[in-house]
Amino acid sequence: MIDSNYHSHHMLCNHAVGTTEDYVKKAIELGFKVLGISDHVPSETVPDSMRMPYTSLNAYYADVLDVQKRYQSLIDVYLGMECEYVESDAAYYQGFLDTVDYLVLGHHYIQHNGTLQSSFNLSKPEHVLTYAKEVKDAIASGYFSLLAHPDLYMCGYDTFDEACEKAAHLICQTAEMYQLPIEFNANGIRRGIKQTSQGNRYPYPREEFWQIAKQYKMPIILSSDAHHPNTLYDDAMKKAEAMIQLLGLKTIHRLPIKNAKNRL
Repeated sequence: MIDSNYHSHHMLCNHAVGTTEDYVKKAIELGFKVLGISDHVPSETVPDSMRMPYTSLNAYYADVLDVQKRYQSLIDVYLGMECEYVESDAAYYQGFLDTVDYLVLGHHYIQHNGTLQSSFNLSKPEHVLTYAKEVKDAIASGYFSLLAHPDLYMCGYDTFDEACEKAAHLICQTAEMYQLPIEFNANGIRRGIKQTSQGNRYPYPREEFWQIAKQYKMPIILSSDAHHPNTLYDDAMKKAEAMIQLLGLKTIHRLPIKNAKNRL
């Protein structure tokens, strides 16, 4: 059983349940040694309701840092944030890194024809390749400590075709080059099995992607992508662990966090 999770969401993102203390208490109950809270960043570029507003940002910081201090003898708590690589201003990312321990790259949108398109609903090969190229640029930026759900592009895409294969290689090649950990994400399992032209599949993690990932030497870490304290280690996580074993993937249990200035 794992003893850490670096991808956990907070009630302030408007689609999760639980405060930092709720997560920490559950993590301690599970025997975790490390917990990272990494909620969605505010953004004016990504105008959806699935993230906290800027007016909640200070409350988020205060909540995580307060719990980090009070529970420091029992568990290491890290302050993180999850964000897309869609902002044109480097100061946007650096501004968060001036405060938080780490940033998670969750590339939920691609830029297509001057507009943002959800990565959950990609439908054309060129969309998939755009996703991979933008993820490549994001990794090269150096802002991120973890690439979340790298195979998210399969969530709405029916067939693991040539474009999907090329995308997998590009993402994994770049992650290997920069030694950026990529995430085996259990939240895709919670979304349930869907019917595709290639049979029944989880939207992600996709076996086809991870068979390609095995050819590269970048760190891999299992994450819950928890949106409720009870999902820090649930049936989806157990299924993810079994998939990792069947695929023969080697995983790490600690995320190298370069920033980590807020760890007490």
